[in-house]
Amino acid sequence: MNIVIIWGKIKEKIEFQFIYNRYRKYKTKHISIARCKIQLINESIVEVYGHDEIADGMYRRLQENKNICIIGKIDSNMQIEVQTIRILPSK
Repeated sequence: MNIVIIWGKIKEKIEFQFIYNRYRKYKTKHISIARCKIQLINESIVEVYGHDEIADGMYRRLQENKNICIIGKIDSNMQIEVQTIRILPSK
């Protein structure tokens, strides 16, 4: 995986799901996931997701049209797995 830092605006409501035991055949340890789409400065859209504590923080703190900065990793599906989130002040 590659490390990525992005800055953009949340374009849709955060989708939160419990996934405990859903992927037992893959032996994942995660119990929840949160997903959303971020619009970057150059108008492109990327999909981001976070597991467990990150997912909980995304669901509680992030809202549509908020400016955020994300540090994460690009996975094999070209989506970004969030490791750190910072909410940026609005202009």
